[in-house]
Amino acid sequence: MLFVEIILPVFLVVFSGYLLERFGKLDFRTLTNTSLYLLSPCLVFSALMKRAVPLDLALNLFFFMLVYTALMTALAAALGRGLKMDRDTRTALSLTTVFMNVGNFGLPLVYFAFGDAGLNVSILTFVVFNLPLSTLAIVMAQGSGAPLLPAIRNTLRIPIFHALLLALLLKGLDTTLPVFLLRPVDLMGQAAIPLMLIMLGMQLARTQLVATPGFLTLSGVLRLLVAPAVAWFVTPWFGLEGLARQVVVLQTSTPAAVLPLLYSLRFGARPDLVAGAIFTSTLASAGTLTLLLYLLQ
Repeated sequence: MLFVEIILPVFLVVFSGYLLERFGKLDFRTLTNTSLYLLSPCLVFSALMKRAVPLDLALNLFFFMLVYTALMTALAAALGRGLKMDRDTRTALSLTTVFMNVGNFGLPLVYFAFGDAGLNVSILTFVVFNLPLSTLAIVMAQGSGAPLLPAIRNTLRIPIFHALLLALLLKGLDTTLPVFLLRPVDLMGQAAIPLMLIMLGMQLARTQLVATPGFLTLSGVLRLLVAPAVAWFVTPWFGLEGLARQVVVLQTSTPAAVLPLLYSLRFGARPDLVAGAIFTSTLASAGTLTLLLYLLQ
């Protein structure tokens, strides 16, 4: 029943995006910009404005993100060197195992699994994990000599973080927005989650697989099996228990993120391997996430 009630609805929306790309040929760039610069910031802002945001929870999630990212990065690097992969292949392995689809896939998954009760934690998790996705992932794709400062500047251009800071500022000042402003922001935020899944399906329709079963298996095992174990053991270190722990573990155990594919295409870091890992891990996650939900509940 967990598969039918939680996992299957996610994949049905993804499949609708897949069909839309196959037969509709919409402007993917326009949809991406709409989601990134309008709907996602509205989702973050409205969700935080409507709920209490404990500072200790935000800090705990931030420090969890640092440790989790460091552990997964070290593990991927060690395996890549141990298996004598070349630099570009090691980069592709890191991009597809360290960075999960915490937004397009994770937010709707958590919403279907836990409803509004888990939305506060999932929004904060989405925001903090966008930090390494928008900085470290760029540095990895460019190579070890890539400057960090331009990557940080790119992060600050994304309005998701501006929405987060504005919401925290208003809540700190105990300021409530008038209804005529909050309602349209909330309405646009509600459109973000289905659009994220549709865009994921459209991206999968654009993916061309290559015959690299060894790499895809290793990447999938790290992302879908090892990552949940790491998250499960690390979350108590930062006081994440109960529903918060369940949300964080589930959201950080999602398939490989889509954004690193754009970086790998830009900098030539084996985009064929990255695209294949995104496609296969997304399909395989139907089974692994169903099992994880049973374990969590």
